[in-house]
Amino acid sequence: MQFDIHGKGMPITERLRGHIERRLYFALERFARRIRKVRVSLGDLNGPRGGVDKRCRVAVELTPSTTIFVEDRDSNVYVAIDRVADRAGMCIGRRLKRLKGAGHYMRMSELLS
Repeated sequence: MQFDIHGKGMPITERLRGHIERRLYFALERFARRIRKVRVSLGDLNGPRGGVDKRCRVAVELTPSTTIFVEDRDSNVYVAIDRVADRAGMCIGRRLKRLKGAGHYMRMSELLS
């Protein structure tokens, strides 16, 4: 699984990067064969003023050409990361189950890609 992690308005320390990679790997490892890339974007919306302003966005690129987007906000960036990882795992599971169960009822765009 390839991770692309970047921050906007907040530094990405090695400890934070390790936490992100561990949590997402744990939540998504069962889908690893279907995942091309995981993009993580962290941001501090209010700066030093505080509040519920730490945002974590995750975009998971799946095969065949599907992207899952998940976002969460919290005052603690680690809590936001944990929630996003859990939600991303659930969303990918639902999406892949839908694609598997679709059989011959798949959309033409999904069949052509």
